[in-house]
Amino acid sequence: MINKKVFSDTKNRLIKINILVVSSFLIIFSMFTFLYFRNITYNSIDRKLEEEYEYISMQINKTSYLNPIMLNDPRDLVYIYKGDRLIYYTKSEYFDNIVPQEVNNNNLFFTYKSGNYTFREFSLSIDNTRIRVIRNIDSELFSLKQLLSVISIGIAFSIVITYFIALYLTKKALKPVEDAWNTQAKFIQDASHELRTPITIVSSKLQSLLTVPQNTINDEIETIADAMNETRRLRKMIKDLLSLSKEDAVIKLNIEKINIKDILSELYRDYIDISEMQNKKLQLVINTKNNIIYSDKIKLRQLILIFLDNAFKYTKDNDSIKIGLEEKDNKIICFIEDSGIGISEKDLNHIFDRFFRSDNIRNQDIDGSGIGLSIAKMISINLNCKLIVKSKLNEGSRFEIIIPREINKK
Repeated sequence: MINKKVFSDTKNRLIKINILVVSSFLIIFSMFTFLYFRNITYNSIDRKLEEEYEYISMQINKTSYLNPIMLNDPRDLVYIYKGDRLIYYTKSEYFDNIVPQEVNNNNLFFTYKSGNYTFREFSLSIDNTRIRVIRNIDSELFSLKQLLSVISIGIAFSIVITYFIALYLTKKALKPVEDAWNTQAKFIQDASHELRTPITIVSSKLQSLLTVPQNTINDEIETIADAMNETRRLRKMIKDLLSLSKEDAVIKLNIEKINIKDILSELYRDYIDISEMQNKKLQLVINTKNNIIYSDKIKLRQLILIFLDNAFKYTKDNDSIKIGLEEKDNKIICFIEDSGIGISEKDLNHIFDRFFRSDNIRNQDIDGSGIGLSIAKMISINLNCKLIVKSKLNEGSRFEIIIPREINKK
């Protein structure tokens, strides 16, 4: 029914958009996370170097052979200058020379490489004394690289998971669209098929009249009557299609206080004469005490009328039709029951489908468009009503409309 390429392209675009959005968020979040931990790491190192500097500063004037300079952290390398003369240094295997090469940098804290090692240095001069505190930060950089690797693997893994989640969610999101599209396409096909039949009949009848121009109206009265019958059927079908399209669109309901007993009594009075003319027995049964509800009166009457009209349509001479009200769980049950031709079990699940008419009905040449129950289904949804169908072939049917006492305004 649906253009598979269009649907597939739409699905792929949605998946790509989802992956792009999630990936962008993950990359940005990961960048901020990495930069945050990197900043924390460097701040921690700088704080330790500064503490070392302060600890050394307190010992400079007290230093002697008996009281040599002590380091706060043995990992630090300290170099002390008086003017241009080196007066203290820490032995280290990191550098080829006793004193590491100085890096021209105006910052107090800076990072540089020497050989295969990376160092962080804090250098500050006070009066004529300059102190350089250096620490190897390869272990910290290794930890940051590990963090970056974990983040990269996490992003890649998340993108893979996002793909499958996006695939599932996209399919789920597009399923109603695909169903609606297929339903619309099927509806157009069915409507075209149903409309084609009466149009073809009318066209053939008119063409047959052209072949006998000498005949009078009386001679062709049967042909004209057939064409008029098909025209009336076509007009009713178009009217039903318009009603169905209106119910498909969510329209505003006119909620008002209703006495549902009055609606059934009015329908009973309208149809009692018809039942006598058709030699059928019509009964009205009211088993409710409180008949007040809040709903859309016009739509509720139309809903009941569809089932009552069908009851007359699918019953024969001497059959009985019963309409009435019952109460259950603070809800009103409006039922329409008949002893007509009934519905087969295999057709019960399809009676609300648009244009559906069972083979049993088609074989009996009973007039109808197959749209009435579809309209009833849509009205019941709009009125928050529930429909229950009980039927046996050749024994009759019972349609129940479970009506809430009050529905919310739309």
